Amino acid sequence: MFMLAALASCRPGEPPVTTPQLPKVVRIPRVTVSPSKTVPPSTPVVSPQIEPVEAAVSNLEVPTSAKGPLLIRVGLASDLTELELPCCDRRLTLRAGTEVISLSESIRVAPSDTLQDRAVYRLQVAALKDEQQAQGLAQRLTESIGQQADAIFDAGTDLYRVRVGRLATRAEAEATRGRLDALGILGSWVATEGGMLENPAFELESAGETWQVAGRWLEVSAPPDVGVPYGTGRYRGQLLVFLNDRGNLNIVNELELEDYLRGVVPKEMGPELYKQIEALKAQTLAARTYAVRNLSEFADEGFDICSTPRCQVYGGMQVEHPMSDQAISDTRGLVALFEGQPAETMYGATCGGHTENVEVVFPLKTGPYLRGVPCVEAGVSSLEGDAPRGTAFPDALMQRLLPVSTGKPAKALGKRIERLAEFADLPVPRDRLRSLNRHEVLRFAMSVFDLALDQRLRSSHEELEELVAEPPAEWRPRDVEFAGYLVSSQLAAEPGSALMSASDAEELLFRLAIYLEVLERRAHRYLSLDGGLQVRTARGFHRYELPGSFATFRRQNGVIRSAALEVLAGDLLELYFRGDDMVALVQPVDAPAVRFGHRVPKQSWSRFVSTSRLRSAVQARYPGFPFENFEVLSRGVSGRVGKLRLLGSDGRSLLVEGLAVRWTLDVWDTLFWAEPVLQSAQGPGWQFRGKGWGHGVGMCQAGAFGMAQRGATYREILGHYYSGIKLGRLKSGPARPRAAS
Repeated sequence: MFMLAALASCRPGEPPVTTPQLPKVVRIPRVTVSPSKTVPPSTPVVSPQIEPVEAAVSNLEVPTSAKGPLLIRVGLASDLTELELPCCDRRLTLRAGTEVISLSESIRVAPSDTLQDRAVYRLQVAALKDEQQAQGLAQRLTESIGQQADAIFDAGTDLYRVRVGRLATRAEAEATRGRLDALGILGSWVATEGGMLENPAFELESAGETWQVAGRWLEVSAPPDVGVPYGTGRYRGQLLVFLNDRGNLNIVNELELEDYLRGVVPKEMGPELYKQIEALKAQTLAARTYAVRNLSEFADEGFDICSTPRCQVYGGMQVEHPMSDQAISDTRGLVALFEGQPAETMYGATCGGHTENVEVVFPLKTGPYLRGVPCVEAGVSSLEGDAPRGTAFPDALMQRLLPVSTGKPAKALGKRIERLAEFADLPVPRDRLRSLNRHEVLRFAMSVFDLALDQRLRSSHEELEELVAEPPAEWRPRDVEFAGYLVSSQLAAEPGSALMSASDAEELLFRLAIYLEVLERRAHRYLSLDGGLQVRTARGFHRYELPGSFATFRRQNGVIRSAALEVLAGDLLELYFRGDDMVALVQPVDAPAVRFGHRVPKQSWSRFVSTSRLRSAVQARYPGFPFENFEVLSRGVSGRVGKLRLLGSDGRSLLVEGLAVRWTLDVWDTLFWAEPVLQSAQGPGWQFRGKGWGHGVGMCQAGAFGMAQRGATYREILGHYYSGIKLGRLKSGPARPRAAS
């Protein structure tokens, strides 16, 4: 487990440094940094304060650095026994307390000998991905052998190491391993950890000289455009070396939040693969919000967040991309909020057509905004009404509501306007429509609806333009909309001889029907046709019964005509009602086809797992359990397995819940169905067939890409996958001390 990590040297092809020769090593005497058993100042747990600043956007107060921007500490590696700082790059400096060393010679950093002399011996039993399983195993080990066991997250491997015992000698550790073997807990091995850190210090070695620096932090810095080299990459901000409670080194990258995102978004949603800026913006907000919500999660280890899939994958400067940089810049500081606090914006690669309720996959988590929803991955649904195909909107709708009568055109239109007045419960005046002159039609309509109209709608064209630009405070949205229609249609302009066309007459009737609330228009996001028309409303989810007769319209090449709807989850729909009756569905935007290509390799999958392999996987998590079979107990709204019972050959059984099902059965996702296979080249086992890749909770990255192709904005994408969130903007908060001070 312990390893030597070397920082990268100068970048390939970089010209040699031509600055004046500096001393090889600026040797520092013993630095007097007050030792401490507690973690030095880290990012405080966020307690956001919200102030409304604009519609659906608030200000969120968070801790910042003394200079203002929020700093985040990212764990790059854990429990190293030594670290090699490279030579020959004079742009790098090592800071310990108030002393600074120019790295013109390589420097080896290690915990001081006094710590290594106090090492304790422990037995590592497992390294597991699932935190709940790891903590459960540690508790069972503590109870079984009477020695303390714990689960420690490793930032470098993305695993929880389960270790037991704190023994003074290797002989005692070997004896304890024999006890574990007798209990059926096989495969443990002896590891060493530092003892109690009474006098934490580092040992530095360079150019044949060795000296000690007291304290738990070192800081390596470089100019902003250069970055600090580590491993095979470079990182913005500073590289921190933290002496952990086990007497080993944790490597941490401290940098500004927005710079951190530049190394996260391309790793989580590669711009070359997902070339949709709105999807990248949605990913940016999800990643930014996740980071803010989880500040200080690993405070005892010296960092806020890890760099692996356990948190968010982070790749440093070498993965930055102009397109994701644009998405970050365009949404700078924006986060997703629920009830004023950062939401837990979980996300995954592909959901297989439907996301899942959070508690099904993560039994210890709750979140009314993390509800399972259909996803565009499920494919296109067709829906067609009974209006003649190709009829323009709103003509077909208004001819249903107000049938056209025979007779002279002016008289027929007048009768339809009067019929609309009856629908609105208005008295019909003793007036008549004299002609189809545009100004005469408007005059007649204004006369008929005089009692229902705001009198300012009778203003001149120029006055209406001003009213639309700056609506009166008491105007309702429908007043503004109708005034805008009068302006754009030129109906309020100076009288002329032009006659109103048939389509213009239908448009006027439609606008009046909306204004008078004879027709009610509801805009929703389509979800599915499961048992009716399922949509997302401002208040949550709703299912409408589809009537026996209704019309469907969709926009094609800029024109809305009656046609079959080809809808995907997340598409915008306008529903029109006459009273309680749905009379029409309209898809108001051109909806291009969604092409996933090779972006969702695990959207559907098949995997054979032998009984022997499953038995080994179960043994690693539940030592001593004689696995024989399993049965599914429950599924969530997406079909994902929520609970699983493991069956033992001795009659015992174990309950496995949530994401632990995935790791236990060694499958890509918990959205699966399994069939036993009695004979195969690998022996008996199970054939798994499933969909999705990941946990299936929150935003589906493939789905976000698909919604962006259909024209959805990042706000609409986030609103689809996170029910009821609002957006907030980060602002400055309490200052955060430097790590090495």
